[in-house]
Amino acid sequence: MKHSFTIVKRTQASPSNVIANYLDIEHMPFHTGFVGCRVVSETSRVACFEMSSKVGPFLVRNVHYYEYRPPNQIFHAIKSPLGPMYIVSTVEDADKESPGRASEVTVETTLDMPRLLFPARKLVERLLRRLNDAVLREDRLVLERRQALFGDDVEDYLREPQCLLFKEAFRQSYSKKPSGGRADTAAS
Repeated sequence: MKHSFTIVKRTQASPSNVIANYLDIEHMPFHTGFVGCRVVSETSRVACFEMSSKVGPFLVRNVHYYEYRPPNQIFHAIKSPLGPMYIVSTVEDADKESPGRASEVTVETTLDMPRLLFPARKLVERLLRRLNDAVLREDRLVLERRQALFGDDVEDYLREPQCLLFKEAFRQSYSKKPSGGRADTAAS
């Protein structure tokens, strides 16, 4: 049985920084409860990974399907103990008059719950909203500090050693520098 809800949140960071944060798996250990992540497969815009987290006394391991839909959307499907969960996060400039300074993120979540758990859907939604708030609090410090220091510049995410999912697709959407392909070497 399906249960859907929407969360809208704002942060003082550009859409490029917010999307980079979604794709930056190196920052995940900073999140409370995070235990581990193993990328099973990755293509240019889709990844499958296994994530482990501590929820109270329990160790929960979920399989995640993660798809980047350039330039501003992430589709996330999770096989969880509550049933399949589908999340679409869309990032927009919060202020059209001053783009690149603040973002509004719309998170649309659909749970496909077993009939037995469906009566608890409001409780589950409340817990997921609380979890979303906690993750945003943890990310907000980094996002807003990055924005203050670097503005809309995300080139550091594109360096070779940086582990960013879908780096080339992200580069095409947000880099202000040429991609460094054949055209650059031909001009040398």
